[in-house]
Amino acid sequence: MYKTSQGSKKFSFSRFINNAVPNLAAAPRNDDLTLAEQDQLFEYQLGLPNPAQLSELSYFVGSITSSKTVSGQIHAALLKNNVLSATSPAVKTTAITSKFAHQLPIISSFGQRKLVNLLFFWEEEQQRWRVLGDEEKDIETVLEGEKSAGGAVGTLETRLKESEGLIKLKPSMRSEMARDVEVLPAYKDVQTQI
Repeated sequence: MYKTSQGSKKFSFSRFINNAVPNLAAAPRNDDLTLAEQDQLFEYQLGLPNPAQLSELSYFVGSITSSKTVSGQIHAALLKNNVLSATSPAVKTTAITSKFAHQLPIISSFGQRKLVNLLFFWEEEQQRWRVLGDEEKDIETVLEGEKSAGGAVGTLETRLKESEGLIKLKPSMRSEMARDVEVLPAYKDVQTQI
């Protein structure tokens, strides 16, 4: 059974068979975002006025769907179910519940899993930006103090430029070793900040 655009229910034998009998040939599906998809989303978001906040086209760019219209519908559904907020860039992954599949019936279950991975990826990016932003503020504070005292500021200015560069560094450009070393804050620590 599925709903038509008019809201009535219809039966589709092919949908019934596809759901009743799993296609084992397509079983090993990878629903993680590839580095290329992460890079595309990252670059798109950097071009927005508020890069931390996902937009209506973010799901199209992140390869969740191949339709810009469906991407807008996904965004609206995430706003409606409080996973995203119109006023805050924060992604509330706690709002992803067991009812998530019913809240987003416009995309396949594979697309829903990939969407969840995109949301968690973007939450990690926001946390990364937050940590780097705090580091920039600390460096700027120390830098101003050193300038007023007439101290050496060369290394601080270099570190400030490095920090600014790290914020704009695409996911694929970050080394494996850096990804292993990078420690993200625990979820309970971030939740208290929101």
